[in-house]
Amino acid sequence: MSVNKSSARSWWVFIGCCVLSLVGFGLIVNTPGLYFTTLGEVLHVSRTQVALASSIMAFAALPAMLFAGKLMKLIDARVLISVCIAGVAALFFVQSFFNAVWQFYVSFALMGVLYVIPIALAPSVLLANWFEAKLGTVMGIALGLSGIGGTIFNPVVSAFITNLGWQNSYRITAIILLVCILPFSLFVFKFRPDESKGEYAYGHVEGKAEDGAKGDVELPGLAAKQAFRTPTFLLFAAVGVLLQFVAGVVQHISAHEISQGLTLEQGALVVSGIMLGAAAGKASIGILLDYLKPEITVVIYSLIGLSGWGLMAVATSPTPAIAAGFMAGIGQGVLLVALPWFIRQSFGQRDYSEILSINGMLGGIASAIAVTAHGAVFDATGSYAPSLFGNVALYVVAALCIIIGFRMRPFKEAKKAGEA
Repeated sequence: MSVNKSSARSWWVFIGCCVLSLVGFGLIVNTPGLYFTTLGEVLHVSRTQVALASSIMAFAALPAMLFAGKLMKLIDARVLISVCIAGVAALFFVQSFFNAVWQFYVSFALMGVLYVIPIALAPSVLLANWFEAKLGTVMGIALGLSGIGGTIFNPVVSAFITNLGWQNSYRITAIILLVCILPFSLFVFKFRPDESKGEYAYGHVEGKAEDGAKGDVELPGLAAKQAFRTPTFLLFAAVGVLLQFVAGVVQHISAHEISQGLTLEQGALVVSGIMLGAAAGKASIGILLDYLKPEITVVIYSLIGLSGWGLMAVATSPTPAIAAGFMAGIGQGVLLVALPWFIRQSFGQRDYSEILSINGMLGGIASAIAVTAHGAVFDATGSYAPSLFGNVALYVVAALCIIIGFRMRPFKEAKKAGEA
């Protein structure tokens, strides 16, 4: 008779991934823009010149995604994540001594390479390896904390800059990263359970793929090269590209609301609604993926998301606009939680980190293009409405792609064959 097994380490990995999202994402990704005004004044350069550092960071991350997934399999995750976090913290610290904008360009390029593994990949990959049951729930909660981290650290870092100075703010940020994350990266973050030492993923069932997790035998699932040739991978890649295009308009929402007759402050509330909705959407969609039919969950959240963007296109007063932002944010759960979950279920555990990293790279390219593309739409038409209504159509296509791709998933047949 099969026996359910679990490891206490699974829950420590979950807690560590929560810290990675809350503190790591909250500080590394969400706070750089807070320094733009101060650095522009100190360095005597334009806001555009300072902001270019963030763009350099985003573009530097793209080629890093090509190799990040494979590195996670080859190098001890505890060493790899610790080195990356220590490197990012060191860059924050040395930035406090910079006196020229080009130095920030170099630093942010290096940061773009280093943050990919611990922030963009590690939470999804580690949770997928340590949880066979309730994967959607833990993934949704952990990834959902990234938005909460931004909500917490934006005012905190702003206070540091105002009261302690930008140099001390950078130094404190470095210390917070090291103190909060290194204990988990050094002592908790093993890449996957070692059953020879009595470690098991949460929800593991004895006799199910038991031999595949021991010794040098490959884990269940498709090899990355095989996965890349499947229709499911192409469809999931399309989902990532389409929904990153949708998300690219977020940076234009304040300008859109002003064009609709709202004030700058009201436009900021709409953006806050999107962020709050994203946090709620990521947490709740993960839970529902564990309890509802996955296709139904995707349809529900896609409908909420596209309804939000459609309402935002026509809303001319604060209340419906903020509500629309919240709905649009909830829909982001499809991209940020459901897509990694579907990739794991469709291709298995074997090369999940590599497959996820390539999907993320393609989405990152789309994101970089989307911000400019939405601006070009406004320049050509004098309105963001075409982009917002276009988001409605993109959600429909993305939902169809993810459902069709999941129905065609290759790992489903492999599992059945193994059980036969």
